[in-house]
Amino acid sequence: MFTRLVILLLAAPASLLAQSVPNRVAVKPPLTRATVYLNGTALEHRATVALAAGLNRVVVSGLSPRLGTEDLEAQWGEGAELLFIDDDDEQLPPPTPLYPTAADSLSRATAEQRTLEGELDGLKQEKAFLLANQTLPSGTQANWSAEVQRGAALMRQRLPTIQQETSRAEARLAVLKTDIAQVQPRASQTSSGDRQVLVVRAAHAGMVTLTLHYFLNHRSPWLPALDIRADASGRAVRFVTRGRLSNRTGLDWQRLPVVLMRYEVADVKRPELTPWELDFDGGDHNGEGRVDEYVVKGTAKGHSGALATQGTRYEVPEPITLASGGRRELTLPPVSLPAHPEYLAVPRVSEQVVLQTKVSGWEGLQLPDRASVYHDGVYVGRTDLDDRAFNDSLEVTLGTDPQLVVGRAKLEDFSGNVPLSDKRRVRLSYQLNVLNRHAETVHLRLLDEVPISEEKEIDVKVLEASGAELDKRTGKLTWLLTLPPGTNQRLVFTFQVDYPKDKQVEIINHRVRISNPKFR
Repeated sequence: MFTRLVILLLAAPASLLAQSVPNRVAVKPPLTRATVYLNGTALEHRATVALAAGLNRVVVSGLSPRLGTEDLEAQWGEGAELLFIDDDDEQLPPPTPLYPTAADSLSRATAEQRTLEGELDGLKQEKAFLLANQTLPSGTQANWSAEVQRGAALMRQRLPTIQQETSRAEARLAVLKTDIAQVQPRASQTSSGDRQVLVVRAAHAGMVTLTLHYFLNHRSPWLPALDIRADASGRAVRFVTRGRLSNRTGLDWQRLPVVLMRYEVADVKRPELTPWELDFDGGDHNGEGRVDEYVVKGTAKGHSGALATQGTRYEVPEPITLASGGRRELTLPPVSLPAHPEYLAVPRVSEQVVLQTKVSGWEGLQLPDRASVYHDGVYVGRTDLDDRAFNDSLEVTLGTDPQLVVGRAKLEDFSGNVPLSDKRRVRLSYQLNVLNRHAETVHLRLLDEVPISEEKEIDVKVLEASGAELDKRTGKLTWLLTLPPGTNQRLVFTFQVDYPKDKQVEIINHRVRISNPKFR
């Protein structure tokens, strides 16, 4: 009985020791996917790991050297539970510089700094030694020897040299200190290396799948650009997205599946509505809040057909092989959409007529702020895009058309007092002229305007508009014209302004003379 008890007591510590020392496993999961955003890259690694029942310390290597422990997400298959990620392991190598070139430059500069400081100290001591021995002991002045004369010559020669070498070393040391101060922040950034330790508890021994995700923040790994290509008629438009893909992860990509995302990763905050308070103190309140620069007119009736479904996510069809630090150009499949061409003329601003096309079904596209425009294979220029439009058409400018000629002439500029009134009146009349030199019928949107009053004492009245649609808020006049080939059309609009005689209102530009219209 006693012997059996001793055996049990001896066996117990071994059992406890087996439970307290975790099983150690090393794994290097291959890179399985890269998801590239506009401001960084998300990487995925995956492997199958042999775990023992109980605690396991899984040493993971082959990760990006730019990875921080706080950015790592580890997912284990069924039967395994991640307890924590341990970045303090004695068997792991010490942290490595995140930017080795900067760290190497800092090391060389620091070594040179120590050398120069040693030189300066030696020069200082040599100068002090020479100056301390420039006088002779008393009673020996009459017995100068050749040795004393050589010492004097050495003093005359060496002291200027010491001064020159000291100035050179001090100047170089100042430059080194500036360089060190500039490179120090970048060189001091280190990573935990390409290794992480995962402490895992397994319910039973077996093979378990490990999936790792982390995000590396860097500038413009995917830099997209958009080409808008319209045919000669402007009725068919292709949206072609191309861009530069950069591998800034610190790992080589070997036939790696890549997904391109057309937005940035950012913190998402829930908007909060706070009370709009008014008081007499003029305190710091929310006020009106955000206000758009435009007012919505009309309604969007939607589409009977399908919309473009380009989306924010695009999987590159072929795996990508790209060395760390490498770049390559990618072109995404084009999206073709129907369009409705229309000409736009604003003769008050320009005598040129612009061809624009209205694209339908564009809502599924992810548009940048600017795009390069091509019309019938010819580069037109750059255009601004706004995907926050509230209607169902995206307007794309395709350039100017000299085959449409517009003119704007002033027919009347009356100015005088209103009888039996304290008012003064100005009456202006303009004629707009349009000529279609195309061999086909065209549709033209013609714009002009009348002034709007910002004072209640100034009264503006439209007397004639030739069928234009008037926006009373902005004073804009709009004509939608259909012009057969070779025809011209004349439009007249007239307005008058009444205002107090004792006030000055600048309306008429007297330097503009009244002239006959072009097509009269």
